Amino acid sequence: MLVVDNVHKAYQKEPVLNGVSFTCSPSQIVGICGSNGAGKTTLIHILASILPADQGSVSLCQIPITQPVQYRSMIGFVPQQVALSPQLTVRQNLHFWAAIKGFTGTKRREAVDSAAEMSHVTSFLQKKVARCSGGMARRVNLAAGLIGLPRLLLLDEPTAGIDEENRDAILKTILSLKDHNCTVLMVNHYYQELASVCDRIITLKDGVIAEAGVHGW
Repeated sequence: MLVVDNVHKAYQKEPVLNGVSFTCSPSQIVGICGSNGAGKTTLIHILASILPADQGSVSLCQIPITQPVQYRSMIGFVPQQVALSPQLTVRQNLHFWAAIKGFTGTKRREAVDSAAEMSHVTSFLQKKVARCSGGMARRVNLAAGLIGLPRLLLLDEPTAGIDEENRDAILKTILSLKDHNCTVLMVNHYYQELASVCDRIITLKDGVIAEAGVHGW
């Protein structure tokens, strides 16, 4: 489904990724871990088509990333920073992102309701994001990425700095995506957290894959 082949990236001639290659199958949850500076966020930003690779190729369902309109229509990206307007309600924020993704009318409402239910945020849809806790806001951030149920969901530290209840809710949502034929690629510092939900964990070190083991390997 997702094919990453020989991806390189450097900043001002300083290599960050040095020939990263791997594949992900449908309904697979794949973790990416490694120390600071290992290239995790750079890799996820390349896969989200935010950064261009210097070399190598990426394709999803045989659609190359060089066809950005088609490629982006199949992905959802949840950044580490919460990408929500604090003065709007949770529902208004989700409707905004649904509109950005091209949904209108009844289809937009259905997409918002489905994403809200999957992310366990339906009980506070009318609450302004400014009044949500950090963990609640991260759940809404996840819901925004799930609008339209993408084929590939890219997560950058989705549980960073939140309480156990909200972390468990997010991990529960991620696990449920296996039943919806959605592939998940998740960057996380916490190996044990990745091990609890991932089918595979890819460890980056100095811009290369140091280990790509099956869960429990």
